[in-house]
Parts: sequence; structure tokens; C-alpha cells
Amino acid sequence: MKKLISYFIKFPVAVNLVMVLTLVLGFMASSNMVSTFFPNAPKRFIYVNVVYPGSSAEEVEEGVILKIEEELKGLEGLDQITSYAQENVGKITLEMFKGTDMDEALTRVKNVVEGIPSFPTGVESVVSSKHEDANFSFMFGITGDGVSLKSLKETARKVEKDLLSKKGISKIDIAGFPDEEIAILLQEEALESYNMTFEEVAMAVKGANLDMTGGSIKDGEEEFFIRAKNKGYSSDELDHIIIRQTENGGVIRLKDVAKVADQWADSPARATLNGKRAVTVTINNTFSEDILETAEQLHAYIKEFNAQNDVLHIDVIRDQSDLLDQRLNLLIDNGVMGIVLVLIFLSLFLNPRIAFWVAVGIPFSIFGMFILISFTSVTINMISLFALIVVLGILVDDAIVVAENIYQHYEKGKPAIQAAIDGTMEVLPAVISAVLTTIVAFSTFIFLDGTMGDFFKDMSWIVGLILFVSLIEGLIILPAHLAFSKAFKKNGKAEANKVTKFVDKYLFKFRDGVYKPVLEFTLRNKAFTFSIATALFIFSIGMMVKKVVPGTFFPSIEGDDISISLVMPNGTQQEVTEKGVQQIERAIDLVNEDWKDAQVDQKDIIKKVNMVYMGSGHQVQFNLTLLGAEQRTGSTAEVSNALQDHIGKIPGAESISFASFSPFGDPVVVSLRGDNLEELAAVKKELKLRMEKMPELRNVKDNNPIGNREIHIVLKDKAYQLGLTEQQVISQIRQGFFGYEIQRIQRGQDEVKVWVRYEMDNRNSFGDLEKMKIRMGNGAAYPFSEIATFSIEDGYSSINHIDFNREMKLTSQLKNPDDALPDILNKIKTELLPDLLKEHPTVSADFDGQKREQEKVSSSAAKVIPIVFILMFTIVVFTLRSFSQAFIVFALIPLSFIWVVLAHFLHGFAISMMSFMGIIALLGVMVNDALVLINAFNLNLKAGMSFDEALTDACVSRFRPILLTTVTTVAGMGPMVFETSLQAQFLIPMVITISYGIAGATLITLIILPVCIKIFNQIKVKIQEIKSGKKVNQESVEAAIKELAYDYEYEEA
Repeated sequence: MKKLISYFIKFPVAVNLVMVLTLVLGFMASSNMVSTFFPNAPKRFIYVNVVYPGSSAEEVEEGVILKIEEELKGLEGLDQITSYAQENVGKITLEMFKGTDMDEALTRVKNVVEGIPSFPTGVESVVSSKHEDANFSFMFGITGDGVSLKSLKETARKVEKDLLSKKGISKIDIAGFPDEEIAILLQEEALESYNMTFEEVAMAVKGANLDMTGGSIKDGEEEFFIRAKNKGYSSDELDHIIIRQTENGGVIRLKDVAKVADQWADSPARATLNGKRAVTVTINNTFSEDILETAEQLHAYIKEFNAQNDVLHIDVIRDQSDLLDQRLNLLIDNGVMGIVLVLIFLSLFLNPRIAFWVAVGIPFSIFGMFILISFTSVTINMISLFALIVVLGILVDDAIVVAENIYQHYEKGKPAIQAAIDGTMEVLPAVISAVLTTIVAFSTFIFLDGTMGDFFKDMSWIVGLILFVSLIEGLIILPAHLAFSKAFKKNGKAEANKVTKFVDKYLFKFRDGVYKPVLEFTLRNKAFTFSIATALFIFSIGMMVKKVVPGTFFPSIEGDDISISLVMPNGTQQEVTEKGVQQIERAIDLVNEDWKDAQVDQKDIIKKVNMVYMGSGHQVQFNLTLLGAEQRTGSTAEVSNALQDHIGKIPGAESISFASFSPFGDPVVVSLRGDNLEELAAVKKELKLRMEKMPELRNVKDNNPIGNREIHIVLKDKAYQLGLTEQQVISQIRQGFFGYEIQRIQRGQDEVKVWVRYEMDNRNSFGDLEKMKIRMGNGAAYPFSEIATFSIEDGYSSINHIDFNREMKLTSQLKNPDDALPDILNKIKTELLPDLLKEHPTVSADFDGQKREQEKVSSSAAKVIPIVFILMFTIVVFTLRSFSQAFIVFALIPLSFIWVVLAHFLHGFAISMMSFMGIIALLGVMVNDALVLINAFNLNLKAGMSFDEALTDACVSRFRPILLTTVTTVAGMGPMVFETSLQAQFLIPMVITISYGIAGATLITLIILPVCIKIFNQIKVKIQEIKSGKKVNQESVEAAIKELAYDYEYEEA
């Protein structure tokens, strides 16, 4: 290593070439990086989607879900399996463990599903797929006064085609309209008059409406294809189809017995935007697509579209690029301020020329990192930029230590080149060790499970690579620059300006007049000093236990969106649901007006209102887009609470819930599990009532709303006497009321189904069912009321499973997002659940949502952190060549928790998983100063100093670089510590943990560490005296002196 350092010092041209190449290539690499909202994290989900038209939730569960689940038991790599069965559809979601090969897992799932011998007749499709690696980016709505839904849809298709032709846009979804269909609507009277059945009509249409080839004929050199081209693609083209020929040679055409109509499917799918009928378009960016580039193209297209159209208009509903741009600018502003502060402090503490060369390491390290990071999947996002801010001050630590040591060697009278070589080599082991321990600590994030692990893996890469480059710069580039710097004069004294002299004067005065006496006092009063530190540590733990500083799982992330979901009882007509919709719309207008008055600029706080009907007309979701977080007066939670107060109770509503985006899941999720649906429903109902009474909670809802009331058919004896079966009867009822799908035709981009069913006025009442004729194979027909009866019973709208058990789930938001979630969950567990579970022993309860995410992080951290500690301890042992000194360094780490608790108390934050991430990062950083001090202490011992003299001199001589590394690290993060932006609040717990922790670690290093070194020395002296039976001096038991003795014996040998 010495030869390499000497080479670059003697050939500065090589140094400058490396710098220029790094800066140029780094700039090019940074320009080509993709921007995303959050870090790209492949989702570990596989889905099995089931389409079973006309079925109930129980039929989907029993006929499909249970069969698939049974075969999937024991699937390799499976973490959790959930499923739901609803009317007509079902879905199984498999969450795989981190590290699972998703392509292999999907193949295994497909093989299992395809290997199931049979599904019930009527199951349309069972499709397995894995989660697409794409992130939501934009949503916009197309509206137009007086424009038909069909025209809106056609416009949306054209917009989709235009956008897909642009670079960086590949995934588009269109919504806001039902499927198109061709309906052949029969009247019971027409069927009876012609003695005709559904089956006859269906088969006649299916047999006549076709387009197929029948081979070919070769006539000489020409070949002719035989083709029947009689396929109709609209209702007008089907009207003429012949259903039957009469005995007198006439024909009965389709139009004679049925009304044929092009229509929208019988579905409530409808969307509005600010009160106007709309079609919505959603764009998702793949991992390789840049959201900011996509935004630029999209906004240009929308501007052009709106300029060219007078009636049709495109309005942006949600724009993640805008939110990303705001947050990136916020982080960049903080980063620039951090760099400025670091440069200011470097200039104050160091000679300006030395400070300049130390500061050059910042852009060199950043651009060098961009070169290396381009070979990974890391993108420019909130977390990666945040990582840059965190590491800003840290990355000059090694350069400061090297520069300070070169400076000290130069002051001793050595030539500049020799001082650069010797000064670098002297601290090289400690600097390498310090950087490696920091990299190892930050690498923990790569191995954490859950969303937190996915989020912060980018931070591991950023910090690790930038510190690696800074290490190269500090050990090779920096010494070469300092060796030829004009900062040093030939007389061996470094030139300094007035500001530097002023700072040095008072810094040395503080060091010699304040710090040194305090150090000597603490070394004389070791027990007192250590007791104070221990007492402060216990006091900080007490603040946590007594909830002075509360704890929670995840901080809330401020967004600009609120969703309101209204659920009416299943089966509620759309007209009834509309009354609840109007009540919500009035509340939205009132809240907007109230908050608008509080705005200085009088802007609408609710910018966009997108409403979507879902389910069978009984579910409505409002998506509200708010004014940007930095422009409005309140948080998303405050606006949501105001909306809830204004909306109040909606008559007949089963639930109304409010939510804002959280990548960590809902804060309160209670999962009730068991096999008996009645038992589960009873526990769910009572627990929901109890949770609604908790003042800490709002929006308590469940995932099992009351289903449609079901008409259960029971055959009379007459039916059996006639030879009818349940299947024959229900099949005819299904054909008439649900419909008989006879064909699918491709019309443009749409697959249009052709249905045969009764006209609406023949299938809209109990009377229609009773009058329906059930037809026999011999042509006889009997009214339903003669051969069957029916009863009305409650049904389930959905049946959910988790890990092969039936499940009912209750979810809730916190009224105050800053409340201590662990205490709230504990209250539910200890006060609300015990008696319910005792009364219903077949039911068990567990927590999901944020609790499960926290358990994932904690579980993986429990496996990773011991390995990280072992690696860090090994590095320190190899550097210091002493187990006892390494043990002292790591034994003092818990004391940094004092300042972590103090930081959260002063800034009013709960200790969360973000704080935990900060503590992990802090581990590596706080070891650095200790290594520098102990390394100096060992060198002093080797130089012949007494123990006390060596320890005191090490503390005093390293006071300045240790203080400077702390000041620059804290300065780099300082702007973020005091950031008031709502969008930055979820990051601040991690920032204050690291910054306050490092500040506290400096005190630990400069005061507590020397005391512990002396205490351990006294213990080792006593042990050695007991072993040898004679007096032992303090120096002889230290590893540095033993190493000298080993070296001497080796040379003698």
C-alpha cells in the first residue's frame, strides 16, 4: 500500500487524470439514471385469478379456491397465502419469501393449478400470474359536456394508442365504463307462442353467426379457399339470423322472438371527475422507465390535446412525478445546504487550501459512486437522495483524519512528500477499519425483509459505494494533492489566514483549558464518571418505559391523496347508494370551503374529486387529490378527520372509511381466523363495536360485508314425478335471469360477449320467477310455481382465507397518526379480545398490517445484526490487535441510546422503525472516532510513553479531528434535522437518531472511552499480578507493548 501511495504522490499527473475521468464518467452515469418515486423493489406475489360467472361466493370457495389451496400446501418458498371468493370471481395471492426465484415459483404454481383434474362446469378461466414490476405514476380523466360514454371510451382508446407510441410509456389501463355486449333479450310470451327454448335460440345463433374456413380447392395454378363468412359484429347484423323454419316453408328470424341490442354490460362501473362523467386512464412505469421523462411527455400531450379539443378535456387526477419532484427538490435543497455547511466548517477548522482538497473528495466520491451504482438497479428516488444527505458529512471523515495527520507530521519538520506518505500510512489501518465498519453497518438494510428492507436497500448501496470511493480518494488522491499544496511553506509551518488562526486559538484554548482538565478529572474519578453515564442510560430507558418518549412501528408518510369508500348493504339499488354519494359530495364541498378560507392564497384545498362505482352498485370510492403539502395549511390526516366529521352517519350504510397511502399497510389490522363462518361473524361484529368505542381509532371496517340475500330453490314432488332434476331447473333459471353466453366476437380492441337472456321486465321480480316456464324435453312447459318453491336466506358477499383458514378482518386508522401504535394493539389484545375468544374457542386472532411488517423487519434484523456485529468486531480486532480494546468500543455503543431518546424527546417524535434504521447506521459511524483515538493511544505506547501520558496525549491530539468529523457529519444532516416540510417528516426520526447519536458518540469517545480504557487496564494489571505473583506496570499489559515484545523476539530469532 505504501508503494501505491508513494507512486501517486510522485506522479501527480496520474492523480489528476483519475480525478478528471471520474468526474466526467460519473456525470455521464448520473445523467442516465432512471428516476422513480420509491426504490424499485420486485414484488414477491403470485396470483391465481378465477372467473366463474353466475356463481356465489360459497360456490367459488368450494369448487375452486379450496381445491387449489389444498394442492398448494407445502409449496417451496411460500411465506403467506391469502384468498377471497366473491360472486363470479375468486383470487388467491401467494406471498413468497425474499430471495425466491419468482419465475420458478410461478412455473410451480402453474403446474399445480393445471394438474387439478376438474373444476365445476361454468368456470371460465383460472389464470396464474406474477406481480408486474411496475409502479403507479399517473392517473387522468377524460371528460366532455354532452359527450356519450361510447365517445369517451373511443377517445380514451385513441389516447392510449398515442401514448403507447411514446418512449417510456408501456403500461396503460383504462376504466370508467362497463364491458360492451350484444344482448339477445327474449320475452316469455314469445318463447311460449313459438314453443321455443333458450337452448334452441342459442344454438341457432351460434351455428349461423360464424366466420370459418372449410379447406381449399386447387384449380390449375390457382388455389381457392373455402370460407363461410357470415359473422355479424353488431345487433343489426344478427337480427336476420334464422332460428327455425316453419312447416309452411316460412322462417322465424331472431328479430321475431327477441330484441337484439348493443349495450353496456349490466354493471355499475362508472367514473366521474369533478361531477362530470369520465373515463380514467392510469399509467404505470416499469422499473426501466423514468417517471420524470414520462411526465414531461405526458404533460406536453395533454396540453396539445386540450388545445385541439373544445368539448373533450383531459384533467390530471394524480401525478406522482409532481410529488416526486417536490420531494427531490426538498432533499436537494437540504443536501446543498448540508454541503455548504460542511465546507464552512472545514474552512473554519482547517487551512483553506487543505480544506479545499478535503472538500474535493465530496464531488469525487459522489461521481465515483454514480459510476459504480450504474451497474445496479438503484434509481434516483427519495431514499437514494436521502442516503446522499446522510453520508455527506461522513464521507469526509477519513479525509479529515488523513489530512490532520499529514499536517501534524509536516509540523514536526518533515518534507511535504514524506509527511504525506508517513502521515497516511500511520492512520491507514484505522481509516480503512472505520470505513469498513460503516459500510458493514449500512449493509444490514440489504438483508432486511418487508417494505422497510425494500425501501432502504438503496441506502446500503449508496452509502457503501460512496464510502468505498471516498476511502480511495482519502488514501491515494488526497495525499498526492497535499504533498504539492501551497498550504505548506518550506519552513515547515502551515500558512493560515486570520479566520483559521482565530478558530484555532479558541479551539486550542478550549481543548487545553476545558477539555483536558475535565478529562484528567474523569480519569481520576472513574467510578463517578461511569456511574453518571450508566445513570443517564437507565434514565433514557425509563423515558421509553414511562412513554415520555413513545414508541410506534412506522411513521406516517404525508401524501396528497385521500380515498373515501362507501359500502352499502349488498343488493342495494344504485338509486339508494346515490343518496349517500350526494351526502359525501356535500361534505367535500363544505370542507373545501372551510379550509379554503384558512388558506392565505384562498386556493381550493381539494383540487380533484374522482368517483368510481364498484361492486354491484353498492360500493363507491372517492379519490380526492389535495393541494400540495407545502401549499396547504393542514396535513392529510387533519383533512381526513374534517371530512369524517362533516359526513357523519349515512343512513343504511354498512361502512364508510377514509384512507391515505401508506406503503407499510394499515396501522390496526385484526385477523380473525377459524372454520365456522357464523362464529367468525359473531366475534367480528362484537369486536367491531368495541373498537368503534376506542377514542384512538377511526374508520373501523371489515372485509366481510353482508352479502346479497339469496333465493334458494326447492323442487316440489311434481318436478320429480315429471323427471326434472335440480340441475335442469336451475340451468333454465340461470339462462333466463343471468344469461347464456353463446359467443365472443372481437370488435376492435374489445372482446364482446353475446348473451341470451330474458328482457329486463321479465327478470326483475319474484313474480317473474314464479311465472317463468320450465320446459321439458318433449316440448311441455310448466310454470315455476307448479314445480318448485323458494326461500330467502342471507348469503356472504365474500369469503376470505389466510394460510388455509377462513378469515374475517377488521382494519382501522389512528385518529392521531402520532399515537403509540404498540400500546393501542396491546389494549385490543388484552382488553377487547380475551373474553370473545374464550366464548368462541374455534376462533383465533392475530395482528396483520403494520404489525406484520414490523415483525418481518425485527425477525430478519435478529438474524442479520449479530452477523454484522461479528464482522464489525472482527474488523476492529484486526485493526487494534486487541480483544479487550475492541470489547470496550462495542460495550460503549448502548450509551449512544441516551442521545437517541433525547433527540426524539426534543423534536417530539415517537421512536419508530425509522429510528431503528438510524441506530443501525449509527453503529458503524460511532466506531470510527473510537478507532482513531485508540490507534493514537497504541502508537504513543509504542513510542515509549507511559500509560497515563499516552492516553492523555491521544485524547488531546485527536480532539481536533474527532471534533471536526463530528461537526461535519452533523452539519451535513443539520438542515434535515430542522426541516419543517410535511413531506420530510417521516425521514426525520432517522436523521435525528444519527446526528444526535454521533454528537453523543463524540462525548463517549472523548470522555467515557478513556475512563473505560483505564478501568480495563487496572483490571488486567490485577489479573496479571495475581498470575505472576509480582508487581506489573500499566504499560506491559497493553496489546501494543506486547506486540513490540513479539516483534523483538521475532527479530532476535
